[in-house]
Amino acid sequence: MKKHLLFLLLFFLFPGCLFSQTTLINGRVLNEKSTPVSYAMITLNRDGKTLTGAISDSLGCFQIKGTFTGTYLLKIASSECELRQVEVECGQQPSLTLGNVILQNNALSEVTIIGDSPTTAPEITAENIRMITTGNMSEGTGSVLEILKSTSSVTVDNDENVAIRGNSNVLILMDGIPTTVSSLSAIPAANVNPDAKYDAEGTGGIINIVSEKQLDNAFSMLASFNYGFMGMLNGNFAIGYDKGKWSVRVNYNGKYEKDVINSELDRYFYTTGNSIHQQILAHRKNSNHVVGANVVYRATPKDILTVNVKGMFPHLNNFQNFNNHYITDDVPSELFRQTDITFNREMVEGFVNYKHIFIPKKRTLDLRASVSKIWGHRPSYYYEHGEMVQKSVSGGSPFITSLQADFMTKLKKGQLDAGVKMTYRQNNIDHKFYALDTLSQVWIYSDYFSNDLRHREYIPAAYALYSIQFNPKWSLKAGLRGEFTRTELHCDKDSINTAQNHTFVGATVGATYKINDKWSMFFNYADRVSRPTYPQLNPYINLIDNQTYETGNIYLHPEAAHKRDVAYAFNTKKVKINGSLYLNFVQSCITQVATIRDSALMLTYVNGDWDLKVGLDHAFTFNLLKWFNIVLSTNTYYGITTGEFEGADLRNQGWVNNSNIALNFKPIKGMNIQLQYFCFTPQHFPQFTTRTIHYMNIGIKQSFLKNKLTVSALLTDVFNTRRWDIVSDNNIYSLVNNSKNKSRMFWLGVTFNFNSFKPALSKQKQEEDRSVIRIGE
Repeated sequence: MKKHLLFLLLFFLFPGCLFSQTTLINGRVLNEKSTPVSYAMITLNRDGKTLTGAISDSLGCFQIKGTFTGTYLLKIASSECELRQVEVECGQQPSLTLGNVILQNNALSEVTIIGDSPTTAPEITAENIRMITTGNMSEGTGSVLEILKSTSSVTVDNDENVAIRGNSNVLILMDGIPTTVSSLSAIPAANVNPDAKYDAEGTGGIINIVSEKQLDNAFSMLASFNYGFMGMLNGNFAIGYDKGKWSVRVNYNGKYEKDVINSELDRYFYTTGNSIHQQILAHRKNSNHVVGANVVYRATPKDILTVNVKGMFPHLNNFQNFNNHYITDDVPSELFRQTDITFNREMVEGFVNYKHIFIPKKRTLDLRASVSKIWGHRPSYYYEHGEMVQKSVSGGSPFITSLQADFMTKLKKGQLDAGVKMTYRQNNIDHKFYALDTLSQVWIYSDYFSNDLRHREYIPAAYALYSIQFNPKWSLKAGLRGEFTRTELHCDKDSINTAQNHTFVGATVGATYKINDKWSMFFNYADRVSRPTYPQLNPYINLIDNQTYETGNIYLHPEAAHKRDVAYAFNTKKVKINGSLYLNFVQSCITQVATIRDSALMLTYVNGDWDLKVGLDHAFTFNLLKWFNIVLSTNTYYGITTGEFEGADLRNQGWVNNSNIALNFKPIKGMNIQLQYFCFTPQHFPQFTTRTIHYMNIGIKQSFLKNKLTVSALLTDVFNTRRWDIVSDNNIYSLVNNSKNKSRMFWLGVTFNFNSFKPALSKQKQEEDRSVIRIGE
């Protein structure tokens, strides 16, 4: 190709060309595989200015018409390939035919979700933690939640409460729409990749689950099925077609889980001298069905419309047996109690996004509208010695919608991103509780345990972010975000009708310095805010047992975090090391606390004084042999929490280390064998501390048919050591709670991937690389 271009240039390069004119320049744009590159932007430039241009069609062909004389620089740009520049001489003849112009593939367009991928440690920078999902054997369970557990910065307890670096106020999004942990755990890992990144909301961080929507140019299909012996299975099916202006995809995800949790609890109350010993056996059945559709319409190369709709139907039944032994005023007693609680939540989520490209890679506008609606229904039944004595019916209908506009423009020096967003949240919660009158056998409405709450929240926000690349080594970004929150709460039972206003202004500053080809340094400062969630606000009283209750607190106010990170990266062919030294200071931290109310233990949420965590994240990859490497991920921090509520001391502090090491073997082509060991030292929370957790997983994965078919086997918690034990000794009570669920499981998985779902960056540049997890701090 270069010879042909050189021949054309020499042929036209003589003095007579100055007195002739060219009126047509044409050619065809292909990639390395000789596949036509459609929607490539071709521009004709002189003296640093763009004079005219054209866009390649579906066959890669283009034409530029005009009057051209002399030397020009022809630039050919495509988001899936590297920029190509060709110098052309015009004037000898009416038309200039360039023939086939070959573009080199961009590295990002080579990333695939399924395949024989290298296993590497998380990439830690000052902004986020990138975790490579391919090659991670945790995906053998099929759950996104299990993949998140593989990074040392994320912890998940027995109740699937997620924390990032010890902070449990984590905002969970799905395609940018707020959702729940139960939805996150229900999504098979075969066709989605979580992306967690910085944002103003979520002092702990944000986990954003992004559905894999982009398709390769053709018909594509993906099917996966994972079966865990002992009653767990999940799978999904997706099919799509991408041609011309349209990309269409529909998918189904489903799961079913049966779990058994054995717990033993001892609690002693210092204020009364009473004690309780409980043996708890819980049977959980959890199912979920998710149906989704995504449509991308490229009206023109500069106008792209995306519509995404998803319906989720989770169902969870939790049946618990409590064998309670009490000592009250030195008198022993016994009570056998059962609870049967079912959580039903029909959910609909979706968004519409319009992108207009004024100038490719220089000026764009994104407009997005999103909505999330949940219909919740929770019937609960309580038994004593086999007889139903209490029942309740709870209902909630959370609704979240937002309108957003984001503008990006390249300046003479640097880039400016700015946007506005309006979010509206509401929830109507009704909880009706009834107790059985044993004499008349009549159900009596309980005003004490019943409640209602009407919650409304308005959140207008605006931001601006300026970034600049000074030279190949230095880059800087600085931004400011402002949010105003108005929260309205109305509760008939407690005669509450209040409104609170809260203003948040936060700064973001980041810098990157590339020392050389091996070393890089990063710095980041960010302010963030977390608003109370519905469970934290909901004032109705939930019966855990007849001596332990749980309720929300409508008087909670937001917490604010100030974060500083300094990170480095060292990368060679054999060794890859990166780490981050971080400090996270949270004011008015939201936390759960236990107090004594009416001789019972009441769990609620309060604002503590402050929470401080200083730590170091580290990730290492050692490529010892071509077929063997070691990956180590570790997070160590010192945390302090302070505060007091109704006599309860929230102070707790201590060192925490969460680490895991993986040994990865590739004995033959397409085969991955992984042994991964996890260890979590005691975690320190207000009023309680967990005990050390350790366990090991072993997995094997083999791909066939050029990565179209993948078969995997995974044994989790090989030695059955994974458990959740907590201890507490505060000024109100002492507690020891030991809990063990069904953690040792053998999984078999099959994934079929036809035509390979890839991030088609040529179609929609704003989509990010989905082969990673980013965990924002």
